[in-house]
Parts: sequence; C-alpha cells; structure tokens
Amino acid sequence: MARILIVDDEPKLGRVLVEMLEGAGHEVTQAGGGGDAIKRIAGGDLDVVVSDLRMPEVDGMMVLREVRRLSPTTDVVLMTAHATAQNAVEAMKQGAADYLIKPFAMDEFRLRIGHLVERRSIAARADGLARRLDAREGFGRVVAKSPEMQRVVAEARRVAATQETVLLLGESGTGKNLLARAIHNASPRAAAPFVEVHAAALPETLVEGELFGRDKGAYTGATEAKAGHAEIADGGTLFLDEIGELAGAIQVKLLRFLQDRTFTRLGSTLQRRSDVRIIAATNRDLAAGVAAGTFREDLYYRLAVFPIAVPPLRDRPDDIRATALALLAARGLGPDRITQAALDRLAEYRWPGNVRELENALGRALVLAETEPIAPAHLPAAVARTGELNPTSILDDLLVPSFSLDALERDLIHHALIKAGGNKTAAARLLGITRRRLYSRLDSLGEPGGDDA
Repeated sequence: MARILIVDDEPKLGRVLVEMLEGAGHEVTQAGGGGDAIKRIAGGDLDVVVSDLRMPEVDGMMVLREVRRLSPTTDVVLMTAHATAQNAVEAMKQGAADYLIKPFAMDEFRLRIGHLVERRSIAARADGLARRLDAREGFGRVVAKSPEMQRVVAEARRVAATQETVLLLGESGTGKNLLARAIHNASPRAAAPFVEVHAAALPETLVEGELFGRDKGAYTGATEAKAGHAEIADGGTLFLDEIGELAGAIQVKLLRFLQDRTFTRLGSTLQRRSDVRIIAATNRDLAAGVAAGTFREDLYYRLAVFPIAVPPLRDRPDDIRATALALLAARGLGPDRITQAALDRLAEYRWPGNVRELENALGRALVLAETEPIAPAHLPAAVARTGELNPTSILDDLLVPSFSLDALERDLIHHALIKAGGNKTAAARLLGITRRRLYSRLDSLGEPGGDDA
C-alpha cells in the first residue's frame, strides 16, 4: 500500500484514477491543480505523485521540481495528451519516475503504478539492509580502530545530519571518497543521488560542461543537450574530489553556484537551480594555495564550512591490520587468508600511498599466494623487508673505499622521486625532510629543482 496524490485539473479523470488506485489498496488523495498539489506535498508524507503535465498557472514540471525540492524520496509520474520526445526526455532528466501518454488504458495505469510501488518497496528493504550493515560494520564501512579515525568518524556522523558543506582534507589514498559517501548515506539526502566529480581527471576545457552541462550546439561536436553533474545531483550530494586542481575560471563559476545553487549550461542563458549538498575533498594545502594566489580565498571559505582532516595510514597503525582484513572481506575472504607474520609486516610499513597502496599490495599478494594464506614472501619487497633491516650491517656494506656520500644522497633522492611519481612533496616526506630542504639538496647536487609535479 502506498500514499498517492493525483493532480489533474480535470476533476472527472482525477476521480477515476483515485478510484482505480483505491481499489488496488492504496491510500489516495486528489488535488485540482499544481498549486494545491504543492501545498499537500509540503504538508504530508507521500510515496507517489501522479500529475498532469499541462495545467494552468502551475504545470506538472513545476510540481515535479517542487517534489524534488520538498520531498526528494517521493516518486513523480507525469501524464500528458500532448506528448513529445523532448517533453519525455526532459521529464526523466528532471527526475520523473515514469511518463504516461493520454489516453491510456486503466489496467495499464494500475500496472505501471503497481510496478513503481513494488520497486519502492524493494528499494526500501535494500536501504534497511544497508543501514543494518552500517550499524554492524561501522560508519559506511570506514575502518576506525584508532583514536584518530574514531575522531574523524565522530565528526562525520555529526555533520551528516546537517546540510552544511564539508571539506575533506588528507593525502591521496586515505579514503576520502569512502567517507564522503558514508556522510551522504547517513544524511537526510540518502535516497537521492550521490554524484562524484573528479576534477583532476577532466581536461580544463571540459570541466565546466561536465559540472554544469551544455545545450545543443554549445560548441563543435555538442550535437545534443546534456545535463551536468550539478543538475543530476539535484536533491542529493555533489562530491567534488580533487577540488584543489580546478582552474581559476572554473573556481569563479563554482563560487557562484555555492552561493545560491544556480548555474547556466554552456551555450545557454537560462538560469537553473539545483538543490545539492556539497562535499569537497583535496590532498592539497588549500590555505597555502590561497596564500600563493592559486586558489580563491572566497571559494576556500565557502568550502571550508566544516573541514575534516583524514590522517594518513602511517599515523594510525591500529587501523592497518583492520583495514587489511576489511579489504580481504570485501573480496569475500576471511582472516585465515593472511598469516600473522604478513599482518605484522603490513603494520610496520609506512604506506606512502595509504589505503590505495595497501589494497594494491594485497591484490598482488593474493595472486602470488594462489589458494595459500598470504605470507611475507608474497608481499612487495619493500613491505616484506620491513623490520628485518640491520642498520649496522647496511653501513658496513656501504663504507668501502669507493664510497661517495654525494652519490648516495643523489641516488636516494632520485629513488624517492621515482617512488613518489615525481611529486617532490611526497618525495621529501619519504626522505623525512621538508620540501624546502629537498630543493636545497637538489641545488647543492647540481640537480634541477623546478616546480612540484
């Protein structure tokens, strides 16, 4: 049984539809127009709204938009005798669950609504299961054995229930996207879309179109209109990953969107609105970017309403073993698939690539171990040797007549840069020195410093 509202300015047809659905066991009310419907939507808890498209003053598209704003978990079915492919596509883009063309057979109407209600029931059961799993396995399956991550989860739980903008700060691979999704799933917007935008993965020329959409003919090759991520996320959460990579021109347009949630598609003058909650993430120091003039100060303060710093894996060794077991469990494997010795090696390693590196190391180890439990020998060499190095022995091997301290330093720096993928900040961290000192050592060795990769 579902709670359904019929909206039609033809009272007789509306009454027929009410009686049909009441006969199917649903609780049904009727509104004589769009304005009346919006009042009922705001004041009640409805499962489905069935609305005529063409009505005076407040039409069906306005009803659809208001339902998406006031009650994002309510499904909307639009009816029209003036159907066009463009109308149907636009209705579905705006979030309509179904689209009926008048005249339609009453049996078809009853079946279409019945199927929609059944899908809602299945989705509700799945959502209940997901919430029970969340209660059993933690906040969005975020591993939080350490005090540091327990603090992060406590902050995330607190802000999830609000509409505030969240800024997740932390190194690459620390699981900021997992935390963002957990915040969304614990929020009042959980039933609405969670849409991710990876700024670093998009060419600068395409970012605006992907974020805000485009109209047909906006540029060469734009053969059809396309909704952007901000529009698709209406009613839900827009997750802006790697926000620090955005170019200055896009920062200006994003700032405007954050201020009033309005935007225009590329090639259009029509102003649109999207009711979204913003979660942003970055591995960069945005405050330093503001000081350097590469990141807008006003945008920074719009994003940093509720900042959460996610610590690197090396600073929370209590989480390393638990994370490894959780990654194995995600593959359907139990704790018996890894030896205690291998877990000890994992816990001792520094993990410059954080959880992402740990996941890759386990994936490789599973291939090498085949059906056997993962042992230290199956782990990457740097991980397997952790804790086994004898500093005295190493120094004895180095101090031979041909030894050169400058050559050793040069080799260490080059190896750190290779291991860090050319990123000098990460290389300095591997070497245990500041980035400024790394530049100084490169200069003294006659090596090019340059900008950070």
